[in-house]
Amino acid sequence: MIRLSWPAAGLGLTLLLASCTGPPEEPEAAPPFVFRSLNLRQQDGDGRTLWELSSPETRYDLSRRVAQARDLRGVLYSQGKPLYRFTAANGVVLNDGEVVQLEGPTRVQRLEEGDKPLVITALRVRWYPARKLMELDRAPVATQDDLRLTSQRVRFLIGDDRLELQGEPTLVRSGDEPLRLELSRVDWWPGSGALQGRGPVRGQRAVPDRPAQRLTAPSLTANTRNRTIDLRGPVRVVDPGQNGELLARGARIDLERRLLTSDQPFEGRLGEASLRGSGFQLNFATTTAVVPSGCRLNQPGDSLQAQRCQWNWDTGAVEASGGVTLRREENDQVTRAERLTGTASKNGFVQFGGSGARVRTQLRLPEAPDRSRRDRAAPAPIGL
Repeated sequence: MIRLSWPAAGLGLTLLLASCTGPPEEPEAAPPFVFRSLNLRQQDGDGRTLWELSSPETRYDLSRRVAQARDLRGVLYSQGKPLYRFTAANGVVLNDGEVVQLEGPTRVQRLEEGDKPLVITALRVRWYPARKLMELDRAPVATQDDLRLTSQRVRFLIGDDRLELQGEPTLVRSGDEPLRLELSRVDWWPGSGALQGRGPVRGQRAVPDRPAQRLTAPSLTANTRNRTIDLRGPVRVVDPGQNGELLARGARIDLERRLLTSDQPFEGRLGEASLRGSGFQLNFATTTAVVPSGCRLNQPGDSLQAQRCQWNWDTGAVEASGGVTLRREENDQVTRAERLTGTASKNGFVQFGGSGARVRTQLRLPEAPDRSRRDRAAPAPIGL
């Protein structure tokens, strides 16, 4: 067993090597040393382990201070406790540990409770132990559960437990109706789940048997642990299959509950109908859209105001409740009720009918051409 110290890197590294061959007779033509195993470890000033690296076989060139290893395994620590485990098919240790280049399939996994840990993969990683930095630049991918982040380059700031994704980063949520968001840069803190995405944000949501819905926003924040994405306004959602469009000052995507919500004013269009309100909730699990307050619906010949509106875009059922006022241009008809129901056609036009509740309607009838002057006085509204 040979025990060597590498002080040149200034890291307090210790290398434990088991030699298979001794030095050759002619040093000038000496091949690299071949060792049965390699073990590297660094500690902080308090004696706590910062990281470990091992390999079952290593070739070391004394003159170049380069070690080539296979089947590398390592652990990254935080406050003396293991936080990440990584493996690589091959690796090169340069300048006695100043730089470690991991090559071939490389996997970095966060060590925490649960069966859906964060996993980062790449085909090449440059690790700078003293700088607490890993740079991934060949097909880097970060996955956690059904979330997948890709980009051209990833910087893993180990001390901050933060990932910087640069070069066309993309966030994808897989499933029955996958969501894809393209950004210009992403910063992700896996420990807390906090994620910041710089825009412009361009998204697509796949819908069965229809063209994909499109989404745009200036930027977003998210939390991968809470599985929520907050889009900064203006947020625009276009649904070509329904000839619909939504413009909001901000919106939240709840991936777990399959919701798109906002508590800020919005404007929407579906075919011939336009809709406004103080907020909205789109529930993709129940195919239901709800305007909880300040509902305003306009369509050719009709306008409606209500405290609350609800629409099921699968069945077409529409319901308005709370101080409902429906105005029709024909005969200046005004209908008031606490609740009205209707049906939406494919072009978005809503036909309102009875509600089973008390309804009051006023309208003006056109004047008959043969009535006397007295009869042609302005008619009084008729209450129904």
